[in-house]
Amino acid sequence: MIRALRALTSRRFHQYLLFLLIPGLSLKRWLAVGAIGLALITIGVIFALKISTGPTLISFLETVSLRNQSPYLRGGVFIGSGVVGAFIAAFGLARSLGQIGNRTRHWPMLDSLYVERVLGSGPRITVIGGGSGLPNLLRGLKHYTSNISAVVTVADDGGSSGRLRSELGILPPGDIRNCLVALADSEDVMQQLMDYRFESEGQLDGHSFGNILIAALAGIGGDFYRGVEIAGELLAIRGRVIPSTLSNVTLVGSTVSGETLIGESRVGNSSDRLRSLTLIPADPTAHPEAVRAIEDADMIVIGPGSLFTSIVPNLLISGISAALAGSPAFKVYVCNVAEEPAQTEGYSVLDHLKVVQHYGGTVVVDAVVANNNLPEGPTPAGLEFIQAKKPWTDDVLLVEADVIDDDHAARHDSTKLSNAIAEAYRKYRGRRRRLPRVRLNLDQNRSGRGRSVLNGDREAQPISVREKRGVS
Repeated sequence: MIRALRALTSRRFHQYLLFLLIPGLSLKRWLAVGAIGLALITIGVIFALKISTGPTLISFLETVSLRNQSPYLRGGVFIGSGVVGAFIAAFGLARSLGQIGNRTRHWPMLDSLYVERVLGSGPRITVIGGGSGLPNLLRGLKHYTSNISAVVTVADDGGSSGRLRSELGILPPGDIRNCLVALADSEDVMQQLMDYRFESEGQLDGHSFGNILIAALAGIGGDFYRGVEIAGELLAIRGRVIPSTLSNVTLVGSTVSGETLIGESRVGNSSDRLRSLTLIPADPTAHPEAVRAIEDADMIVIGPGSLFTSIVPNLLISGISAALAGSPAFKVYVCNVAEEPAQTEGYSVLDHLKVVQHYGGTVVVDAVVANNNLPEGPTPAGLEFIQAKKPWTDDVLLVEADVIDDDHAARHDSTKLSNAIAEAYRKYRGRRRRLPRVRLNLDQNRSGRGRSVLNGDREAQPISVREKRGVS
C-alpha cells in the first residue's frame, strides 16, 4: 500500500500525467471512452443490486432512465453499454499501442508513442550540408519531428574517412557518422562509442569505431547507402541520413593566384582565396533518395557548415540543385556564426547567400537565419563574427536571432537555432502572399547561368566576393 502511494506521488508519475495531455498521442480519447464505460458498469451494478445512494447523480439517473422497468433490466442496460464502451476503448488502445515501430518497441511506452505519433506526424524537413554544423542542427530539429532527411556531402578525403576511402574504395563515412549520432536518441552513449578512436601502432591507429562500423555494414548490406540505413536502425535514429551521391567525387578548387587544389582537405586548408569550385567527375549522379527527400519536403534547410567544403559540394551536383530549384518547399539558408580563415574572411551574411545562389543556379532561397548576438569585449584570437549588413534585399526574409552556443561562441546552439528556423517559417508564412518568389539578381554578368548550373557546368566562375568588391 505504501509503495502504491509513493508511486502515485512520484515525480515520474506526474510527468506521465502531463505527458498524456500532449495532443496527437491517440490515447486520451480511448482512456475517456474506457472511463465512461467503467462508470456505466458501476451505475448498472448499483441499479441491479438496488444499492441506496441518496440524493446523488445516480439517484437522478435512476429517476429519469427506464423508470417503468425492473431494476435488473435497467442495470443490465447500463452494464451492457459500459461493457461495449470498455471493449471499444480496449480495442482503440491496442490499435494505438500496436503502431509502435520496431525501433522504439523496447522503450518506455509513452516515450515510444511520443516519437511514433507526435514526432512522426511532424513536418518533413530536409537539411543539406556536412561537416560539424549539420549534426549540430539535427540535434535540435529531432525534437520537432522525426521526419528528417539529412543530405550529406561525401567529398571528404582527410583523416580516418580519407584512409578508408582510399583503402576500401567506399564513400567517406565521417560526416555521415556524425549525423547518425546526432539523430540517435541515446546520443551521449552512442557518441562516445561511435567517436571512439583507436590508438595503436597498427593500421587501426586514428580510425574511429563509427567509421569502421559503417564500412563493415556497407559490406554486409551490399552498398554504402544500405550500410548507412542499417547503422540508422541500430542507433534508432529519428529520421534518415542520405549521401548526396554514391559517386566517388573529389572537390577541386581554383585560387585567385592560379593554383589548383585537389581534394576537400586542401581546399579547406588553403590560405589563398578561392575563385571557383568543381567536382571530379564533373556531373555526378545525385542519389535518388536525396532527390526524393528534397521533392517531398515541407521545409529545406541549407547549412550550417563550411561554405565551400560542406555546402557548395552538394550544390555542384546538378540533380541536387535541380531538385532544389523545382521544390515548392520553404527554403532557408543558415549562415555560419563566424568567418572561416582565408575562405570567408570579410564576408557578410549577404555575401554567403550570394555564393549559395551562385552555385545553386535557379534555387530560390526564401529566408536566411543569421546570428545577431555579437558578444561584447575581446573575442578569441582569429574569431570574427559574421554580420547581416544593411541594406538587405527585400526578396529574401532575414531572421536575426541569438543562435550562438553560450560555451562555444563560434558554434550554433542546437535549441536556439531550431527555434529560429521555426520562427523564420512562421514569419515567411505571414508574408508569402506579399512576397514575390523571384531570384536575386546577384551578378549582372550571369548570362546562361541557370542553364549551365542545371547541366553541372560551373567552371571559371569567380566565387570570391572580396575580389569583386576590390578587397585583397
